[in-house]
Amino acid sequence: MKKILLICVNYNSYEVLLDFLKSIDIASAQVKEHLCVDVAIADNSSPLQTIETSYPHIHHVSVRTMGNLGYMGGALPIYNAHAKEYDYVSISNVDLQLEPDFFTRLLELSDEPIGWIAPDIYTGKIDRHENPCMLKRPTARNFAIWNIIYSSTFIYRIYHFLYLLKSKKRANVPASTIYAGHGSFMIFTSRFIAHYPELHFPTFLYGEEIFFAELNRAAQLIVKYAPTLRISNIGNVSTGKVNQKQRAAWSKETLNVIQKQFFME
Repeated sequence: MKKILLICVNYNSYEVLLDFLKSIDIASAQVKEHLCVDVAIADNSSPLQTIETSYPHIHHVSVRTMGNLGYMGGALPIYNAHAKEYDYVSISNVDLQLEPDFFTRLLELSDEPIGWIAPDIYTGKIDRHENPCMLKRPTARNFAIWNIIYSSTFIYRIYHFLYLLKSKKRANVPASTIYAGHGSFMIFTSRFIAHYPELHFPTFLYGEEIFFAELNRAAQLIVKYAPTLRISNIGNVSTGKVNQKQRAAWSKETLNVIQKQFFME
């Protein structure tokens, strides 16, 4: 029997977390003889609330509280402690719902040298499929443009507005090999875990897509977009509570660090 650990990071989003866990339980019921499903919740919230951890089809649900360390800051300590025990490890937000056949479709994927599986993440409120997130590796020009965007709150707001307009035209596409998946739900395989049994993210928030894409690239592993794995995304439940100035600052800091770490060749 294969095993999957779903690491999800909660920041004051208890209502949607409950719906997320229910969707995991429903999907787990379809594969209970083939896949052992564990869930680990990194609860960055304040104040803390009690989280239901008993579900009929999820093997085990655990909760870890450590203060607000950011997305990867909350997820990676759990990954570092337990990833080696699993065939798959996902890192995700909680404002999501898995389709009932999600794990069934996961087990049907072909045995390629895949490091990262990017599911179809559909955000209904903007009618957008978030994956494929990035088809090609960014260039120096991309980083220069991003640096300008994130240096000005005014430009960042315009960019965000135009992004939403463009989103309405984005449809689903066939399965393919891509550069990076969307950071809201990422599945890493045992091949990736074998290369990276312990990980440390350099900043507080944002930029995880490029970070993990570069790790896969260095390990010569594929990032696979798998549209048969379907997820509904509410979107921005946690980050929507943060003002745009702070989000832009975090984005700029992370991109600068990632550019120095991976692109200064």
